[in-house]
Parts: sequence; C-alpha cells; structure tokens
Amino acid sequence: MLRLAAINAGGGLVFAAIYAAAGARLLTQAAFVAALVVFFGALTAIWVRAERSQKRDRDALSRIGRAGAGLLVVAIGLPGIVLVPLFALQEALPAEAGFQDVIRPVMVLLLISLTLVVALNVAGLGVLAGRALWVRLARRSDREP
Repeated sequence: MLRLAAINAGGGLVFAAIYAAAGARLLTQAAFVAALVVFFGALTAIWVRAERSQKRDRDALSRIGRAGAGLLVVAIGLPGIVLVPLFALQEALPAEAGFQDVIRPVMVLLLISLTLVVALNVAGLGVLAGRALWVRLARRSDREP
C-alpha cells in the first residue's frame, strides 16, 4: 500500500507541475497535452507494476482495498502537507501582502492533480481487471477442443 501511496503522491506532484507550467504559459497546448498523456501512461504503468509485484493471486476486492487505502493516504496527506503551511503563513503575513492570491491557485492545482491521481488509480485497476479477464478467457479457450 505504501508503494501505491508513494506513486500517487509522485503523480500528484507531477500533474501539479505540468498544470503550473501550462498556467504560467511555459508550455504550449500541444506540449501540455503530450506531457499529460505521457506521464499519465507512465505513472499508470508504474502503478500497475507495483500492484502486480506484491502477490499475484490477490482477489479483486483486496486490490481495490489496497488502491483505495493508498489513494486515501494521498488525498488526505498531500493537501495537508501543502495547505497547512500556506494557511499558517497567511495568518502571519499582513493582508497587504496579497498572500490570498497565492492560496487559490495552489488549491486549484491540488484539486486538479488529485482528480488525475484518482483517474490514474481507476485506469490502473482497469488494466489489472482487463488483464485478469484476458488470462481467464485464454485459459478457457485452451481447455476447449
């Protein structure tokens, strides 16, 4: 579960960095979409490999539980790690500093990146389910004359 949580946290940071770079106009639209597709695919492949490296005979409910626990750790931990210091800094700085304008984009980046991490987990589970179905159908066709 900790491997999946680490992959989810890394994915959240990667997706936030891609969106921040695109928001700062450092990426063209084509580069932005290409980066999302490439990193989404790569992180999904890493996620599937990490999940399959544990026990190969896990049932579907166990896999969903592990994925959900890893996702829950990141969904609670990542915003806490990022936003708690920002809110503390906001309280320490005077209102004239305009720090409120920093917190809003960070919250949006967190929301977008966590949404993509959820999609990453769903895609990984879909790959595992599709592979299990493929193996089952292949075994069935081998048995039939």
